[in-house]
Amino acid sequence: MINLKSALVFAGLGSFLGFFIAVLLYEPLKNESMVYLIFIGVVVGVLLSTGFKIELEASSYAFLLGIITALILVIVWVGANAGMLPVYVVLGMTVGVMIYAKPAGLKDTALVPITYLGGFVLVMLLMKDYPPVRDNEYAVPVLFSVAGSATALAFFSSLARWGFEFARKFAKSERGNV
Repeated sequence: MINLKSALVFAGLGSFLGFFIAVLLYEPLKNESMVYLIFIGVVVGVLLSTGFKIELEASSYAFLLGIITALILVIVWVGANAGMLPVYVVLGMTVGVMIYAKPAGLKDTALVPITYLGGFVLVMLLMKDYPPVRDNEYAVPVLFSVAGSATALAFFSSLARWGFEFARKFAKSERGNV
């Protein structure tokens, strides 16, 4: 049986690792098919999740959020040329969701940017032949710059939530010792 949270986290980690390896190997090999390591990373990640069960809430939310925000940006912002409103919606949604998602610990918070980017690059690979993305030479760099901002916001929102939870537990333990 596959644990959904575990599968999402491992899929995000695998996707990011595939992207990272593809970026490292692209220049020396000059082979565009290296980007398909992202798909291989997702499959390997999901397969690994069957053997390793982890309960990381914020990281699993971050993977899904990376997928959803990439779809919104690609379809609405680039595809429909809707102005800056979708960017602000994506950034606000990222902060809101990541503050809502209660991190299981500092490890969970540390994995948030990796799994977020894993979801984002997965959608970018799937949408690479979408005409507004393919035909506009600035689309991919701009989308990744917005993704970088959203990744930072996701991380710091998750870190803030973890800090608030940690402070609350610490305050409760101090009251019990007085």
